[in-house]
Amino acid sequence: MEIDKLADEAARLLSEYLRIDTTNPPGNEGAGAAFLGSILREHGLEHELYETAPGRSSLLARLSGSGEGKPLILLNHIDVVPADPEGWQVDPFSGEMSDGFVWGRGALDMKGMGIMQLMAFIAVAREGLPLRRDLVFLAVADEEAGGYCGVRALLEKHPRELEADLVINEGGYALLDLVPGRPFFLVACAEKYGMWLRLLRRGLGGHGSMPTGRGALELLIPALARLLGERRSLRVNPVMEAFFARLAPYWEILEPYPADGRTETLLRIVEERDLAAVPALNAVLRDTFSLNMLHAGNKINVIPDRAEAFLDCRLLPETEAGEFLDFVRRALGDEEVEIDRFLDMGRAPASPWEGEFYRAVEETILSFYPGCVVSPFMLSGLSDSRYFRARGVPCYGIIPARLGLSDLTRIHGVDERIAVQDVKDGVHFLYRLVRRVCA
Repeated sequence: MEIDKLADEAARLLSEYLRIDTTNPPGNEGAGAAFLGSILREHGLEHELYETAPGRSSLLARLSGSGEGKPLILLNHIDVVPADPEGWQVDPFSGEMSDGFVWGRGALDMKGMGIMQLMAFIAVAREGLPLRRDLVFLAVADEEAGGYCGVRALLEKHPRELEADLVINEGGYALLDLVPGRPFFLVACAEKYGMWLRLLRRGLGGHGSMPTGRGALELLIPALARLLGERRSLRVNPVMEAFFARLAPYWEILEPYPADGRTETLLRIVEERDLAAVPALNAVLRDTFSLNMLHAGNKINVIPDRAEAFLDCRLLPETEAGEFLDFVRRALGDEEVEIDRFLDMGRAPASPWEGEFYRAVEETILSFYPGCVVSPFMLSGLSDSRYFRARGVPCYGIIPARLGLSDLTRIHGVDERIAVQDVKDGVHFLYRLVRRVCA
């Protein structure tokens, strides 16, 4: 079958794709889009390029259906986060294939999924499957910096081109160490929303030989220490309640929860068992804030008169932004710290984890990966799905890669990689899903 040939070719194409440096900033997604476009042309398929800034291009290819429903969009992003070669086993932009893996920045996030989707799209085209809805392959720019030059711009300028009944995007993975002997497939149905804060403290500058105790850093650092000493309350929203309900049959410590189904019982277990000590769980059970940059001074013997700190804040969908900002102000304990909310990443409603489209995803996973467990989940990070969800379009995030919890640190970290077998299987899985939804 055509799908078998394309699945066998996918890892090699991913290796080539990873060699194209699309680090954002600056992006350079045009080069990545050109590469994807060249593959489509080799198979006789047309595509459109949408440039939102010099060198910042997104690509759209479409297979037309009979119009019984709105399209299914296979969504992926071309850009990647920066990668410092120090600490990597391989050059992060080498696309090296060794030890059964394809290595490189973007292998998991998310050029690997992009190639899987592309090969499934081409297989549907080559086999001439009759479609009852359009199938769209959409590779976009700028996801790693908020999607403003990517999905958001496309939805504003070309809304009709991006109409859909369903979007399949990045999000969950298949975790191998949550349930003994069973891959636990997370399907992202929701995500936290974010804001970036700049904290500015002014102080008294001067010569480094005559400290006054009023330098900007000396004033800002104690305020930051007070803030970082605080933690937001634990909360479990409906998506995560569904996740724990599906996990409960395999985790003995959760047994009391399905017995009564009360959120209070689940919270008590989380607190008593300190489940929030696991960073991946903590991030989806409370609002978080991370101090990631600190700027002050330009010479070692000069006391700076201003200091800036930058916070990456990720909030549960139920959190009101104003209430969170009030918390930050109180926790800092210094009214002279100026807070600038310089970037908002808007929240969107969750996609349903019941109904036709979620069932299609779940049943396809269960049929292709026998014995696995499937569960809805909420992302602690952001994705382009929020733009579609805000318009009422169901979005499900699933990258069919089987990972241990420790492998999650490779995403945006060192030694990012994906198994060659997962790439091959992922093409087959997505092909089956497309057939189920569109054919």
